[in-house]
Amino acid sequence: VSDNIAHDLRTPLTRMRNDLTQLRAGQLADSREQLDRIIEECDDLLASFNASLRISTLEAGSRLSGGQAVDLAALLGDVLELYEPLAQERDISLALDAPAGCECVGEADLLFQMFANILDNAVKYTSGGGRIDIRLRASPGGGQTVVVSDSGPGIPAVERKNVFRRFYRVESSRSEQPGHGLGLSLVQAIAQYHRGSVELSANHPGLRVTVRLP
Repeated sequence: VSDNIAHDLRTPLTRMRNDLTQLRAGQLADSREQLDRIIEECDDLLASFNASLRISTLEAGSRLSGGQAVDLAALLGDVLELYEPLAQERDISLALDAPAGCECVGEADLLFQMFANILDNAVKYTSGGGRIDIRLRASPGGGQTVVVSDSGPGIPAVERKNVFRRFYRVESSRSEQPGHGLGLSLVQAIAQYHRGSVELSANHPGLRVTVRLP
């Protein structure tokens, strides 16, 4: 894990330093383009640090006590709306099956971030012409279950437990996509904070992410 962290930090910092050195020396014809790239690199690093800090806070703190009733169907609809433009741009079909009346007790902003991270991964790794399905159902024993299925490359069974570790990157075609390796770590931390769970399984083809909330 430490090697991945070092690589994720060293590479963008090296690029930023090189760009700034060239800017100072006046060696770049299009300085605005380089400045935009530096800002983008900084934003990516800040996102990594913020995600890591949030995971640490959730893991170190107590579990949710109290909270408010959250309409999961409406929340999932908002998450879907956020990613529809990107999915359409990549020719990916998004489908939501979420009956009204499915609620859980929790913190809406954290739940939104959890499902946004799951859908972000699904869109990132699903090829053009693929499909992503989101299904919400009341669990037989109480609580709610959300299943997000995609038609991407999936994750090998031997890797599925490891991907919840911070900064872990899968050694497969999924690793060709950019990312800081924190998305699923944050998903698990938020689920556990809500006294829930997250599970990965094969979708044949693709990946199925199952989130259970009390």
